[in-house]
Amino acid sequence: PEPSKIVHKNAAAYAIKKIYLYSNKDFTKSERIATYAKKPRINRPMFVVTGYAHSSNGTLRYKVRDVNHHSKTAGKTGYITANWNYVRPVYYQSHHQTLTVINPRGVNEYTNKNLTGKVKNFKQGQKIKVKSFVTHNLTTRYVLTNGHYITGNRKLVIAGDFKQPRKVKVVKSIYRYNHANLTKRNKQIKKGTILKIKKWEYSNPYSMSSFGAKRYVVAGGYITANKNFVKVIK
Repeated sequence: PEPSKIVHKNAAAYAIKKIYLYSNKDFTKSERIATYAKKPRINRPMFVVTGYAHSSNGTLRYKVRDVNHHSKTAGKTGYITANWNYVRPVYYQSHHQTLTVINPRGVNEYTNKNLTGKVKNFKQGQKIKVKSFVTHNLTTRYVLTNGHYITGNRKLVIAGDFKQPRKVKVVKSIYRYNHANLTKRNKQIKKGTILKIKKWEYSNPYSMSSFGAKRYVVAGGYITANKNFVKVIK
């Protein structure tokens, strides 16, 4: 691959499609250590590139360590593809004028480049104007118009104006649940009800075997984001 599309050693990478972790650089099926399903952007599986290798036919591989801390695969080491169509850097590498927060827990604004000196938290869906970006070790930060910093982590922010749903109308009777996995009902909501959306996230965020289903967080819990049951009206 082009040098600009190679993740630096000791930098973070994530998978944008289904990939496998192998014990050997030649990628035989019998040597698969772990499987990583395609996941929503905010939950994509992450790795630290610890080195490089080439298969017997010369194809570049990344030697990596799994850093998905809440997953059963955490800490595993091996080889993954270096194909740009499957694996990319976690951190933005270029300038953007506007970022939108996509992390359900928001992102913090800091006074320092090393992300110390917290000022405030930007909530999911907020648009942030940025004037430049800087590197910090093997990560990137965006500089705000006031000179403060936020992360350039693609799992937490997305370039441009990303539309955030604000309200939904229930088109079929649904239940509200106490968890994103919709395991325990805590209320039935009638057809025609208008609900304010606080944020969105996905079920099974730490599972490496399933994509996850989108959920809306409303007052009192979680509801489905399935268009057959709720319609975004704002």
